[in-house]
Amino acid sequence: VNILKKEGIQIARRTVAKYRDQLGILSARMRKRV
Repeated sequence: VNILKKEGIQIARRTVAKYRDQLGILSARMRKRV
C-alpha cells in the first residue's frame, strides 16, 4: 500500500508539473499578446 501511495504521489506530481508547464506556456503567450 505504501508503495502504491508513493507511486501515485509521483504520478500526481508529474501530471501537475505537466499541467503547470502547459499553463505557463499559455500564460506566457497571453502576456506576449497583451
